[in-house]
Amino acid sequence: MKSTFSLPLVLAVIITGFLGFSTYQRNKIWMSEVNLWNDACKKSWNKARPFDALGNAYEDNRMYDKAIEAYREAIKRDPAYVKAYNNMGYLYFSVGLDDKAKNLYLKALHLAPSYSVAHNNLGNVYLRKGREFYELAIKHFKMAIELKPTYAEACLNLGNTYLGQKLYDRALEQYEKALNLRPDYEKAKLNMESIAQFEKYGDRAKIELVY
Repeated sequence: MKSTFSLPLVLAVIITGFLGFSTYQRNKIWMSEVNLWNDACKKSWNKARPFDALGNAYEDNRMYDKAIEAYREAIKRDPAYVKAYNNMGYLYFSVGLDDKAKNLYLKALHLAPSYSVAHNNLGNVYLRKGREFYELAIKHFKMAIELKPTYAEACLNLGNTYLGQKLYDRALEQYEKALNLRPDYEKAKLNMESIAQFEKYGDRAKIELVY
């Protein structure tokens, strides 16, 4: 009896197998990073940097509790290590704990007022809090750009805040700046398209921001 195969079914099996293998490989890489930095922490147990890097590795692997623990260990070893405050803040922000994130960004900026990344991240906290916090968001995005004029992400976020205020010309200006800095910046392109939709259809346009 001749066997028959469904081509779509075969393709589905191949694709599923490939995706499963890709996930396995990705997890393998992440765990290699975890093992690498765990080993570095044992060898340099008194230094903050390897614990901060271990936190990043755990976070990439969605092991958030272990990531927080590693960031805290970094801060314990060097209370002035601003990257650990910022990275822990970013983790809290990514899981919706905005107030904890804000406090950590403020601590980082207290230690390093010219830390552009923390200004940008704090701006994102205020942006997400809503309209009454937009001016604070603008203040920190502008500071991030002033400190680092090539900061395309801060330009995008400033544009998003202006868009929330319906200041479309200002938003467009910031998206254009972001694209000049990063011509392949897809988020800026998509948000510019949203403004074009508004200009074409007015209040009937459905604007969906990409952060």
